[in-house]
Amino acid sequence: MTIRDMDRRTLLKTGLMSAAAAGAATIANTASAKPAGASEMHFDVVVLGAGCAGLSAALEAADKGAKVALLDKMFGPFGNTIYAGGHFNATNTFVQKRDGLSDTLDEFYKDMMDVSMGRGDPELTRMYVEKSGECIQWLTDRVGIQWKKMHEEPWPATVRGHVVDGPKKPGGAQLTTQLLDAVKASKNITLFFNTKAIELLKTPALACTGVRAVTTKGEVIDFHAKGGVIIATGGFHNNKEMICKYMGGGVAWMPLRGAATLTGENIELTRPFFPQYVNMDQYHSGPIHGPTKANPSLMVNYGIIVNKEAQRIIDEVNTYVYIAKKLPQITPDNWAYIIIDQKVVDVSTVASRIARYKKAKAPIYEGQTIAELAKAMNVPIEALEKTVADYNAAVKSGKSGSLTPPNTLKNAPVLDKGPFLAFPFQGGMTATFGGPKISKKAEVLNTENRPVPGLYAAGNAIGGLFYDDYIVGSQLTAAVIWGRVAGEEAAGRTKR
Repeated sequence: MTIRDMDRRTLLKTGLMSAAAAGAATIANTASAKPAGASEMHFDVVVLGAGCAGLSAALEAADKGAKVALLDKMFGPFGNTIYAGGHFNATNTFVQKRDGLSDTLDEFYKDMMDVSMGRGDPELTRMYVEKSGECIQWLTDRVGIQWKKMHEEPWPATVRGHVVDGPKKPGGAQLTTQLLDAVKASKNITLFFNTKAIELLKTPALACTGVRAVTTKGEVIDFHAKGGVIIATGGFHNNKEMICKYMGGGVAWMPLRGAATLTGENIELTRPFFPQYVNMDQYHSGPIHGPTKANPSLMVNYGIIVNKEAQRIIDEVNTYVYIAKKLPQITPDNWAYIIIDQKVVDVSTVASRIARYKKAKAPIYEGQTIAELAKAMNVPIEALEKTVADYNAAVKSGKSGSLTPPNTLKNAPVLDKGPFLAFPFQGGMTATFGGPKISKKAEVLNTENRPVPGLYAAGNAIGGLFYDDYIVGSQLTAAVIWGRVAGEEAAGRTKR
């Protein structure tokens, strides 16, 4: 890899940012009607965004022989990937076989479509399912990713949750570090950090031919791309104007759970090509302790969820995405608690979430009895005692489904072993599901459903795959799948 040094500033204070700094590069610019003073650079493929999708795309294109420029507006990889838990949702993998778990493609496809209310694009979803195992293998063989021991999780994660292992936490930081290391080791990739894409270059017939960018030093550079441009800039979840426009002002008030750097370049840069934008009102939400950013995620399925009046408020079988989206609607202030007992604290999923709260110094309320717990939480004591007693009795009698609200978990836990723990959380905004629709070849499709020549997209920059909800780990898996596809297609286009 070639690196053109830019502002190193105080490049990074974390291990990941050191890795980014080591590869922290550079600048360059150009434009449609080339501005005075703009410089030009020529590559086979230009990738925008240094997250999971962009890094995967750059690697694949370079491995196919293309000369690649990888641009990012920040001074390192600061998208959603570094904050992710490192889950990959996949099936028919060597990791499942290693840990004695099995699944079928058809069951996986059914679950993917069920969580999207049947509105996920069927072709893309089928391709996702069929390529998910290949994604895990590639990350292992090409990038050196290692995987934690797998455990069966509540539906819809079931036996498909592959979690990145390694010293950096969360798993997304470990993933980013290893992907970035692989990129830096490639002689075919030049990294340009602190370099913001401001315009896609195009022919009069609307073929994409490159990118105009501006650096933090004010330089304008036109990056010409013989094979094409890959949009891997993420979505628009921290663009309040877009959130209000497509989802409403209520959503804009949710605490931010994802990266603050994702502000809608996938929409604004592609507009001149008349792309087919889909699922623009859909988004990924998740539980978060807003003030500290502690993330309980899957822990919502390991106990009960109560409001400040100590009443259960939702069926705990629901995914953390669904629960987080509903919370602002069913509580006046978007706050609730997860209550668990000691029987689950050593389950790896739960233990890692408790560690997150402790590391973030987020509140964890504890009591040897439910009454003590209620006092620590500052909720009505008698109300919480009754809520837990009624819940336990229903679970023990096999009638938890008749509770109001029901609990339809297959193995709903009885809360009877103290000390009991409670974790406050809110529903937060993680990522948007909308963007330009892509083909199976990662080509951006226009409103006539035709591919835009030379324009590709991957990761959270795309629309069409997710609707309403998703299975944990699906976004990272999809980012690798279509990042690699886009890289291969753009590299191949240079030879056509």
